[in-house]
Amino acid sequence: MHMEIIGSTQITGIHSGVYPPSFCRWRLLLAVAAVTQVSVLLIGIGALRELNLLWLGVTTLYAQSLALITAIGLCVSRAWLGRLSSRGAWLGSWVVAIGVALAFSYSAGIVGTVLGAGPGRENFVSFVTQSVLAVALVSLALFRYLFIRAQWRAQLLAQSEARVQALQARIRPHFLFNSLNTIASLIPDDPVNAERATEDLADLFRGSMRRADSLISLIEELDLARRYLQMEQRRLGDRLVIDWQVDELPSGASILPLTLQPLLENAVAHGIQPRIDGGEIRVYGRGENDNIVITICNPLGPDGQSKQGHGMALVNIRERLELAFGPAASLITHQDEEQFFAVLSLPYVENTDH
Repeated sequence: MHMEIIGSTQITGIHSGVYPPSFCRWRLLLAVAAVTQVSVLLIGIGALRELNLLWLGVTTLYAQSLALITAIGLCVSRAWLGRLSSRGAWLGSWVVAIGVALAFSYSAGIVGTVLGAGPGRENFVSFVTQSVLAVALVSLALFRYLFIRAQWRAQLLAQSEARVQALQARIRPHFLFNSLNTIASLIPDDPVNAERATEDLADLFRGSMRRADSLISLIEELDLARRYLQMEQRRLGDRLVIDWQVDELPSGASILPLTLQPLLENAVAHGIQPRIDGGEIRVYGRGENDNIVITICNPLGPDGQSKQGHGMALVNIRERLELAFGPAASLITHQDEEQFFAVLSLPYVENTDH
């Protein structure tokens, strides 16, 4: 399954500028073709033309050829444009589009005139001028839209990165203090377990320092989640029961880092710790067609409420999923009279790390 996702993307802040997208991608080429066809129809309507299939066919063929050649020119110029500043890259892209349009329309006008199907000598200058002007106006509108979209996306990425960095900077201070106290209490009577707890804590901190926008192996994320719950189980003892049912998850899948741990932190903090007798956290997952689905279930607090306190983690995870996978991923929550459920669904993306 081929998906366009955020890989090891360099987060670009607004102050450092945003750059034009690559016109080498087929999706953008389809968008250019669609914009071109709409422009042809608008020109026909504006000229008050009746439905003339011959005019529509000839104009469409020429306009789509012009748009395709212009897009190819922008694709070829990508390396040169990447050396410019953000503003220079956008302006340079517009100049390249105009230059390619000028060269193509000039050549097409000469060839068409020689073959007897072109504008002729009298209308040659008008033909080239109209072609270049059309490309200049349409590309200006398209670049404006792409710039606003890229700027909006950069803002969302910056906000998401800032939130995850804040999460990475803390791993909840009370969790750190509780873990260190647990390790200290284990050293006299169970030094082997204390050593394992120290290794688990180190691995958790190492995992929290990963880039927020880089996919990691689902197996690795599950391992960190297990280590986190093991740390909490050492502290809470029999009050925390864990039921793992994740054998049906595909081993080669990828996931965004720090996706499961915040949900498990909330499950412990708001579903286990407030209860005198504790409770059970269930983590079960499966592959479902081209998706993977992971559900985390915890009991409600003593007051029968568990939604409060899950808000920040849920909002953060949902924003990151939206940026990485778009509408293909989701995080749905539900609670009944006894339990709170967080259902994470995301597309299967093959893990490429070896």
